Amino acid sequence: MSFIVIDVGGTNIRFGYAETEIAPLSEIKNLTCADFPSIEDAINAYFHTLPSNVISKITATCIAVAGPMMGDHVDVTNNHWQFSKSKLLTHLPSDDLLVINDFAAQALAQINPESTGNQPILQGNSRPDAPLLVIGPGTGLGVAALMPAHQNHAVIEGEGGHVYFTPRDDLEREIEAFLRKIHGFVSAEHVISGPGLEAIYQFLCHRDGVRHDNDTAAQIGFAAMNNDLRARQAVLVLFNALATVMANNILTMGCWRGAVIAGGIIPRLVPLFQESQFKERFCSAGVMSDILEKIPVWLATDPLTGLHGARNAIASSISMARIQI
Repeated sequence: MSFIVIDVGGTNIRFGYAETEIAPLSEIKNLTCADFPSIEDAINAYFHTLPSNVISKITATCIAVAGPMMGDHVDVTNNHWQFSKSKLLTHLPSDDLLVINDFAAQALAQINPESTGNQPILQGNSRPDAPLLVIGPGTGLGVAALMPAHQNHAVIEGEGGHVYFTPRDDLEREIEAFLRKIHGFVSAEHVISGPGLEAIYQFLCHRDGVRHDNDTAAQIGFAAMNNDLRARQAVLVLFNALATVMANNILTMGCWRGAVIAGGIIPRLVPLFQESQFKERFCSAGVMSDILEKIPVWLATDPLTGLHGARNAIASSISMARIQI
């Protein structure tokens, strides 16, 4: 079976092609979502880059999408696209279409987190019989858990980035109050994401009476890596808040196997990890602190992780039970 895999985020859409379920990906392309009015337009642009002999072989398509999967209609989170699965299938050269949450794909790419090139962040004792947390700040905040299931793997997928943000210190309480005036409901991803980093930095500038120029997350990250103290503080706040959300999710879902941090934000800023209180915050959970001290944490650095996970979804009988024919 030859197939196309597509990873749709808030900012980018990535494509890949594989001739079999275990073949390496080829024909990899990365496009910007904002450049296209619809997902159909982006997919058509990609297919125009493929040789005709490749298109003729395609039998299935798997799309990993940022957003909840509830019925035929898909509304992409942090993106202007919406589409119908059944109507989209008529635009594709394949017979079958599988649409999954983008963090279901991120999780399915982490079947062996120790052997996928992940960078260790915290050492620990991984339990392979337990769920694995996969979490990632990017345009939003994705959360999923990978569960072993009779020589296969199932994914607990939800919208964990949209739970209410829980501050742990006075500074975070000030940030939460600042954001509540803007959003009303302050979700975790209002703080732990690219836009969240921008919001933290804006708050720090506002607090200090300093003018800012609507700096982007990339600009703030670059400034932080070049010793700008206010930008550096914004990054450290994001790391600390991420640790709290990760610990809460691990305890909620029993992810004793460990946690993988995915997404596009953290790999660029990882040199600053040691300056944060990430480890202290991650391991601080009252009577559960001893358990969290034993949980390993990895950082995923492969930008194609979502495509690899979409390929694994096609190979999974659990995922393929949700296919659109």
